[in-house]
Amino acid sequence: MSSIKGKGHCLTCPIRHLSIFAELPAERLTQIQHFQPAVIQYQAGETIYHQGAVAQSAYTLRKGMVKLTKSLPNGRTQIIRILGAGELFGFDGFADENYSHSATPLCTIEICRLPFADLAHLKKHYAEIDTAMTQRWLQYLRAAENQMLALGVMKAPERLASFLVNWYDSGYLTPDGVALPLARGEIGELLGLTIETVSRFISEWKRQGFISETKGYLKLLDRAAFLKAACSD
Repeated sequence: MSSIKGKGHCLTCPIRHLSIFAELPAERLTQIQHFQPAVIQYQAGETIYHQGAVAQSAYTLRKGMVKLTKSLPNGRTQIIRILGAGELFGFDGFADENYSHSATPLCTIEICRLPFADLAHLKKHYAEIDTAMTQRWLQYLRAAENQMLALGVMKAPERLASFLVNWYDSGYLTPDGVALPLARGEIGELLGLTIETVSRFISEWKRQGFISETKGYLKLLDRAAFLKAACSD
């Protein structure tokens, strides 16, 4: 169950370098010490907000991973994005729109809740924050364009291999590899593939020694051979 852990302090925040406050100099940060957003913890499977709900706050992900999903009236869903630490999401309210998707934690997470009124004030008075938010919107647009390209042009193995390589390269590497909390069905949902297709290719690539997967962690063992095989299937 979600719980408020306290208040966020931008000056001492451990993920500030990843957030929209990264370019704000320390002396300027001291000017916004009154801005102390609530830090909230959610468990896997809970909902941060639902598609169609009135958007009152944006959020910065402090720890963990979140999936964004869109639903059709018949209940079918599609994962549209996976978020990592430092990412800003849920900012539909800046356009006076309801949330256009739902946000769900993939594991235990911590987020900063950023009320729109406070964010609007900061955007107005601090050019660095306004620029950072614009850059985030552009990044999301480019990510959506790349996703459309992958879905429309890449074959199934290319799509899956590209996803696994990008996930591995952008993740935090541990001795066990990079955490991959997505189930086969969720990967398929994100990439427009069936769970059978995802399972078949991953099993084959593991058998061939290109990748390994243990206890929810992914290792890329032979990048060149992996990509060559995926693109030739």
